[in-house]
Amino acid sequence: MAAASTTAPRQVDLEALIQSLPACRRCRDCRRGCDTLLPRCKQCTKAGVECMFYDHGRNEYLPRSYIAELIEHVRRITARSHPSPATTNATPQDSTSSASVTVKDEPTAAGQPHYEHQFAYAGGSYRFLGAESCLLRSPKLQQAQVQTPVIPDNDDWELVFKSSAKNHDLVLTYLDIIQPLYPILDPTLRFLEPDVPSDLDPVEIFSLNMIYSIGCYLEPGANRKRDPRMLWPSSGKLDFHHVASDKYRCLAESFFKIAMDHLEAATTEKTIATLRSVLLLAINSLFDPKSGNIGQQIALASRLALNLELHEQGPGDAELMRNMRSTIFSIENEIASTLDRPATFPEPTECDIYFDKNNPADYLCSLYRLQNRFRKGDHTVKRHLPALDDRNELKPGLRMALHQTHLLLTPCWGTAWHVLDAAVSSDSIHTFLTPQWVYRAGCVLIQNMPNIYGGNLIQLYSNALVVLELSSGKWPSTGILRDSLVELMQHTKAQVRPPWENGGLQLFDNGTTRAQAAQHSPNETNTHDEQS
Repeated sequence: MAAASTTAPRQVDLEALIQSLPACRRCRDCRRGCDTLLPRCKQCTKAGVECMFYDHGRNEYLPRSYIAELIEHVRRITARSHPSPATTNATPQDSTSSASVTVKDEPTAAGQPHYEHQFAYAGGSYRFLGAESCLLRSPKLQQAQVQTPVIPDNDDWELVFKSSAKNHDLVLTYLDIIQPLYPILDPTLRFLEPDVPSDLDPVEIFSLNMIYSIGCYLEPGANRKRDPRMLWPSSGKLDFHHVASDKYRCLAESFFKIAMDHLEAATTEKTIATLRSVLLLAINSLFDPKSGNIGQQIALASRLALNLELHEQGPGDAELMRNMRSTIFSIENEIASTLDRPATFPEPTECDIYFDKNNPADYLCSLYRLQNRFRKGDHTVKRHLPALDDRNELKPGLRMALHQTHLLLTPCWGTAWHVLDAAVSSDSIHTFLTPQWVYRAGCVLIQNMPNIYGGNLIQLYSNALVVLELSSGKWPSTGILRDSLVELMQHTKAQVRPPWENGGLQLFDNGTTRAQAAQHSPNETNTHDEQS
């Protein structure tokens, strides 16, 4: 559990927390908006029934009145000037990190169970993070000093993007990497053509510039296939990677600002185009979490999708809506699995869980359906999980999601190895959630240090640090995870003597030794770990 922060006070926005609560069971079953009032919403109050919601941490329905008791407890703490979300003034490193606090309900005289809740400062307010989030488990949250690389001035570099041909390359990059996983675009949209029409309406201008912005975040990864200087970490060109990534990010911000000029027009009506605009914002936030609150964006997309389902749709629109619902579910559960948060959007039931590499969107959605069920306590989903992608047959984003799912369901050093292998592959694409999984994989490696051959451990540990170092230029809080991983390694080394210091033999608690299984593959070690 995270300890209470000792930094100066900052006022928590309790009203914002209340508004972000999940919808109750009755409103969700009726498919209508829940006002999230406490201790009961208006609909449950009018019906005279208990307002219940599904708690993903306890895997059961709980009365909403307990949240009201939690809010009152926070207010009581504030009145007594004790450390709490209402009285903590943490300066966040960025939108994904900083001070965490634990709020615990006081036990009642009747012996009612108490609940523990973790909050972390993010994006200007406190957000809920589950107990298994690596951001809360990192022991070095406050000590890290993050350095942001300096971007050299180079006006000639930006001039190449003045042409529509270069901008269309960004569109092609988006269609090649993002569209197969999140198919929210209609390929027949006219602004996707190489020659962009001059009479685009505000909604089309917004969507096109959002695609440009997202394409800029993808371009450095796509360029690694073409430019040998971008092949990392084998070439050691970390500075070149930093500079190229930061320049593309600056360009992405310029496209994002153009899109924001048309945001109101793009989100006024309750249409599929509006839903597409919100999802483009959410996808952009995966690469730049400071550009918006991805949790609120997904929540807005969820409500809009449920409202659109009530209206009659054409055959083409029905297929597009199915893809958009799948996208909402996938993004929300990716965040939920990483930060140990509850996911509220209903699981798609139009088709069975299946894994066809020729259909990346359904493959990805099926992975997150397994993750969602596993978080709810269904461990039988392991038998449905496809094998690890040892031959790199899947698209980069899909391969990373598959290996992350294996790590979530079976946290052993073999699955951690595959996560790190996917993260350092030449075609990998990182979101702000990727470093969290790299840190989690690194922790699993260190915790299993006695079972890993020395050479493999050094390589895998180095890969984790390289990824976290590269990511720190994009998301400064990653430097905190990097320093935390180094500290964990130093602490573990002091307790566990590495096997390579013992002549290649592993020393067990009973005093016996055996030859370290250097020839074992990660998959074979997985089986040994599971049997153990």
